[in-house]
Amino acid sequence: MIPVVRGLTLLIVLFLMSRECVAADKINFAYSALSGLQAPLWVAKEAGFFRKHDIDAQVLFIVGGRVISQAMFAGEVQMGVASMAAMLQANSAGGDLTYVAFFGNKTDYALFATKEITDIKQLRGKRLGIGQFGGGPDFTSRIVLEKNGLVPDKDVRIIQMLVPDSGRLAALQAGAIEAILLQAPTSLKAVALGFNQLADYSTILPFPLASLATTRAYIRQSPGVVKRAVKAHLDAVRHIFANEEAALKILAQYTKITDTAFLREYHRKIILPRLSQTLAPDRAAIEFILDLEQKRNPAAAKLKAESLFDATFIEELRKERY
Repeated sequence: MIPVVRGLTLLIVLFLMSRECVAADKINFAYSALSGLQAPLWVAKEAGFFRKHDIDAQVLFIVGGRVISQAMFAGEVQMGVASMAAMLQANSAGGDLTYVAFFGNKTDYALFATKEITDIKQLRGKRLGIGQFGGGPDFTSRIVLEKNGLVPDKDVRIIQMLVPDSGRLAALQAGAIEAILLQAPTSLKAVALGFNQLADYSTILPFPLASLATTRAYIRQSPGVVKRAVKAHLDAVRHIFANEEAALKILAQYTKITDTAFLREYHRKIILPRLSQTLAPDRAAIEFILDLEQKRNPAAAKLKAESLFDATFIEELRKERY
């Protein structure tokens, strides 16, 4: 009898292992910037939270939220960290993107200029380098310029620079451009180099951070996968707040910054004060930006704030006391 029992036990173990392998859904995730405010995705991958929730995740770096949106519509990426600007642009054209986890409403965008320029109004007749046209840096910069009496593309020439923040900072150092928009941690480097910070966007407008988004079509197709992905991100955010040393290692891995003291300052002064611990949507911030977009873009008039976020999974997890 003993050999039979052992044989049955082995079969049961193999069966359970095979079921576990089958249960791991292969999902492509994407992020658009080397910003620690997109770190929940990195931590969910590197700390094993995707594996914990039976997701075999591939995490891709794709410059530009618009490109990520297009990749989601094409089915090449199932979920991605997308900016509010990219979402508005896509949905105004008939898309169905929606946030399922909201990283926060306090951006880390900061406007820097050469040492001769000390006031934002001195950008008249100058060039401002941003990322991709239509993305968050472009969208917010136009609002900030207008608030300071400058007409974008007329008073200030906005230049699309499809390079990481480090590339824009290098252009500023070389004198190839007069002003650039940066995110941390590169913005902290710009400060250390002595460039003038003309504006901290977090003090000017409540702009939703690039957050976890997907299409409503994918939610209908795979609601269980989406819920598990949201759970993994909740685990990741808790990990970021509770395990500084582990978080710093992952930040170093993705940002390629090896200065631990610098990363610690970044983690404590930039990431923790801005990152949401609940990942619940901030309707007021979404409505604020949507209202601004509707005033300048007639195609956005049909959009409703509630179409831009789906709180179903966050609410279910809250009720489950997850």
